Amino acid sequence: MSLWTTELIVSTVIFLLLSISVMSDVRTICRTVPGLTKEQLELCYRANDVTSAAIDGLELAVKECQLQFQWHRWNCSSLSSKKKNPHTSNLLKKGYRESAFAFAVSSAGVAYNIARACSQGKLVSCGCDPSVNRKSLTKSLKESMQKDKTFYLDSTSYQKLNDSAQKKLQRIRTTSRWKWGGCSHNLNFGIEFSELFLDSREKAGDIQSKINLHNNHAGRMAVANNMQIRCKCHGMSGSCQLKTCWKSAPDFRVVGKVLKQLFRKAVLVDQSNMGNGSPIIISKGSHKKHKSRNVGRLPRKIRKHKKVGDLQKMENSLFYYQRSPNFCDKDPSSDIQGTIGRRCNRTGIGSGSCASMCCGRGYNLMKERRVERCNCKFHWCCYVECEVCEIEEWISVCN
Repeated sequence: MSLWTTELIVSTVIFLLLSISVMSDVRTICRTVPGLTKEQLELCYRANDVTSAAIDGLELAVKECQLQFQWHRWNCSSLSSKKKNPHTSNLLKKGYRESAFAFAVSSAGVAYNIARACSQGKLVSCGCDPSVNRKSLTKSLKESMQKDKTFYLDSTSYQKLNDSAQKKLQRIRTTSRWKWGGCSHNLNFGIEFSELFLDSREKAGDIQSKINLHNNHAGRMAVANNMQIRCKCHGMSGSCQLKTCWKSAPDFRVVGKVLKQLFRKAVLVDQSNMGNGSPIIISKGSHKKHKSRNVGRLPRKIRKHKKVGDLQKMENSLFYYQRSPNFCDKDPSSDIQGTIGRRCNRTGIGSGSCASMCCGRGYNLMKERRVERCNCKFHWCCYVECEVCEIEEWISVCN
């Protein structure tokens, strides 16, 4: 056997051993996340970097949920655990309004985080959004720009225009000198992977699965409908002689606020036909009452004779099929923590007040001590120096 043949065999064996080691590491990483279905594990094996970004998106969603509901009896504590998978919570097996929000914000978090990771070059499977270029201007924006240009350029002369018109003409000429650039967030890839990763859990075909799929879709639309165009100016002294623009996902706090509004206006559907058939709206919103009416199959085929605007609103709404409990008492079977020991506002009104949060059990006053950085000063150049202050305050805690 020649030396060359021996080296080739050795190299091949080393490559195979490394491949087996890498595959073993990937499988180990995927199996550390509990509660993944068979389809999700297979997806993790094929694209573990994207799945890791998806798990981070779920964590982001739980944090946003906790912030949005910090002064509610249900504060998303049932979704927060070391398992890093909110879908293992028993609450998501229910049809509550809170469950609808949890599904929506989780789906939004996965799509959002993957889109950002793509644009930051962290993932092998994707990069910047390839569909974004100058031709991607919306039709309405194109028509608006062209109409303004034609109106002003057809005027008798620039000098005859008044001051406001001259400024508007100058602004139009400036906006014409821009181009798509930077690295747009690849939301299409984020949405596609979110569908593969989360929608694969819903296979039963009953009304519960259909509603979960609908709420997943509504969460992704909350990100897509709030995409932003951000620009950077180029030119002498920061003048905008040329602008580079790119599409960016909104701050996730914006998505959280949008979903919180949808939570307040969530639609209750009839659960009498859990096996099959079309769901029926019982009520829409927290205080409005409506006559029952058929809305067709979930998640998108609502009613063909409804207006397009109504269909779009219904498509983006959150659906639930069980009225929520009061969340006052602990219920381990549903991952409800209760409100004992929760902080409340003794002088406030509404959901965060002690009257509401403590469910009539009363509250205790406790003195809380905490340490904070204070009296910070900036020193040239370049560091910030702060003092450490101890703060005492009385807080209200539910009995």
